[in-house]
Amino acid sequence: MSQSFIALRDRGRQRHVNQDQAVAERLAGGFILLAVADGVGGARAGEVASEETILQLVKTLRGEDIARDTAGALSRAIVSANERVYGLSAANADFAGMATTLVAALVREGEAWVANVGDSRAYLCSGGRLRALTEDDSWVMEQVRSGALSREEAERSPFRNAITRGIGVEERLVIEAVESITLAPGDVLLLCSDGLYRMVDDGALLAELQSQAPEQAGKRLIELANQGGGIDNIGIAVYRQE
Repeated sequence: MSQSFIALRDRGRQRHVNQDQAVAERLAGGFILLAVADGVGGARAGEVASEETILQLVKTLRGEDIARDTAGALSRAIVSANERVYGLSAANADFAGMATTLVAALVREGEAWVANVGDSRAYLCSGGRLRALTEDDSWVMEQVRSGALSREEAERSPFRNAITRGIGVEERLVIEAVESITLAPGDVLLLCSDGLYRMVDDGALLAELQSQAPEQAGKRLIELANQGGGIDNIGIAVYRQE
């Protein structure tokens, strides 16, 4: 099967520094890596945390036999990124407290493996529908799961940006779940930071993803996020199964 993919990032309209990182890269064995990392707002050196996370993720996966244990390889790479960021934070006062979210996917031959830490998300566009593949590690989602808040109330909450897990937050990170899905021809994967999904609703995401190639769709989604206010950095990785 043929495939096309792109990673894009944009500072947005209201931030002076871009703390988002995004990658879409071919790896050995026919795998495609997609990842988006969003340096945690308010933490020191969030841009360093997101950049080091992506660099470590790629470095670790290049040294793995991904085909032998794809879910395990992705988990180990994320744990390695956490160790890298936590170690830098502990060793350098300038980086103390830095952290980042991460959503990552490995794709090969119509299969995808997806995992996340924090509130950056992965979506699947398939059959005219958009479905979230990840669940936010956030305080408001904990309230939704407990029944204390509806999803609509969570989206309006002033605490919606408070994450409960992040890369570099704790010395030890456990990846509890890697979702495996089958991709049909025409299916699209979107990985993005909250700078996109808080500015562009699901209907617009779906419309752009199903009507355009990844590069054009990605550029248009960034344009829409900025038209909506561009209040945060925007990180995107898009993959289409042709």
